[in-house]
Amino acid sequence: MDLELFRFHLLAKSCSPHSVRQYLRTVAAFARWAEETNGTFDLSAITSLDIADYRRHLLDHKKKPATINNALDILRAYFGWTVQEGVAQRNPVAGVKRVAEQKRAPRWLTRREMSVLVGAVQKYGSKRDQALIVLLLHTGLRVAEACSLTLDDVLIRERSGMVHVREGKGGKYREIPLNVTVRKVLAEYLAGLTGEWLFPGRKGRMTTRTAERIVGKYARLAGIEATPHQLRHVFCKRLLDQGVSLDQVAVLAGHSNLNTTAKYVRPSVQDLEKAVDRLSWE
Repeated sequence: MDLELFRFHLLAKSCSPHSVRQYLRTVAAFARWAEETNGTFDLSAITSLDIADYRRHLLDHKKKPATINNALDILRAYFGWTVQEGVAQRNPVAGVKRVAEQKRAPRWLTRREMSVLVGAVQKYGSKRDQALIVLLLHTGLRVAEACSLTLDDVLIRERSGMVHVREGKGGKYREIPLNVTVRKVLAEYLAGLTGEWLFPGRKGRMTTRTAERIVGKYARLAGIEATPHQLRHVFCKRLLDQGVSLDQVAVLAGHSNLNTTAKYVRPSVQDLEKAVDRLSWE
């Protein structure tokens, strides 16, 4: 099993480094299980029964349905690639059913959580850290997209602004308007900035892990949990709450499928808790 060739295949499809790592880990985990179970791992000998047994193995180890289905999706993509390459004759995952799961809304921040996060970075953070967090909250950029921005990608005028995402997910280009809140923060940050990158790092641009650590740092100071991806969820959810249409939110977020955007219409855990609390006798 040559995962290096599969890695090149994923990179050629413009998969993010995070996605590539997840794909390779998932395939390697299945290969280890198959070798331990069958004594060997032979790509051409894997059957739908093996995949179904692996699904049962994950269920027995209390893996969540979403985690299991994600593993099945990755294995389906991997074995589909092996068929294309002529290594296997058929995709053994094709006939295996996914695990039923409750569709839940993504985890976004409440208004209070968003407020204390912004308060923490304003009190303790640098202009760079403030610019990063406010930009993520008000543009919904993926963390990799934010880290890839150059100074030329950001246009700020007195009454308007725009950020240009040159290579979003799948290599797609899009433009996102900047509201007055993020324009003010970026303008202050840009006043003292030189070089090529909007968020420079030690060697070139800031890495996604550094950006994740920055968000995590101020989340801890604020006494909450938050990730860059949750800030993206906040952006999408707030737009929909303001009555913005699904198709507009999809364009701004860079979603290729409206079903991806529609998940923000689902009630969150907090929404459900509030609904049930209305029936309380106390």
